[in-house]
Amino acid sequence: MEKLCALARVLAILVAIAAAFVAIPQVAAILLVLGAISGIDNTSETSLRVYVVTLVLMAGSRSLEAIPAVGEPLAAIFSNIGMAMLGYSIAAITIRMGMRVKDDWVK
Repeated sequence: MEKLCALARVLAILVAIAAAFVAIPQVAAILLVLGAISGIDNTSETSLRVYVVTLVLMAGSRSLEAIPAVGEPLAAIFSNIGMAMLGYSIAAITIRMGMRVKDDWVK
């Protein structure tokens, strides 16, 4: 499972970079799914860091457009990585909620 999650992370980064330069149909869905797959083997400590990274990337990536010449591609890349991290975060939250419900009802 660890190899699958690691592969999904690498693919998400490659797709995020490629999508900054080439039009990829349904890139948001691809990044969300790859991010969710990479979030399956998460831990509580890792999840907290990913939540913060997701917020920073989603909120601040467009600020990179201010950099001359390379700002727009960088903004697109980091915005796309933020989309993948959002998928990771959603998967982590969903898994954690499922574990809590299970812990509440199965004792």
